[in-house]
Amino acid sequence: MRAGAARTVAVLTMSAIMTVGLGVLASPASAQDSGLTFYSGTFTTKVANVPAPTGECTALPATADSHVGWSGFRDVTFYQTPDCSGPATGVGTLRTYPAGRWTSFRAF
Repeated sequence: MRAGAARTVAVLTMSAIMTVGLGVLASPASAQDSGLTFYSGTFTTKVANVPAPTGECTALPATADSHVGWSGFRDVTFYQTPDCSGPATGVGTLRTYPAGRWTSFRAF
């Protein structure tokens, strides 16, 4: 009798775990980050978000030290000048770097 009760408890526990796990996987995409997000503290604190790539020269947040291109971005290019002139550094869509090293960017 105890073995049957133990099996029932195990089955109910696994059912609860699977239900919670599937609920997390099925959560709406709006609950997740999208676009290009800049962080400070190495992916700790969100400091800016760019919803869609425009290719326009944009000021890089001074405290940013990391970024993730969550969706819609192929590449990010950093510049040491505020007007995106001079040498360009392609940094991709997932990167960490020293804050203040670059001052502007273009995202594609």
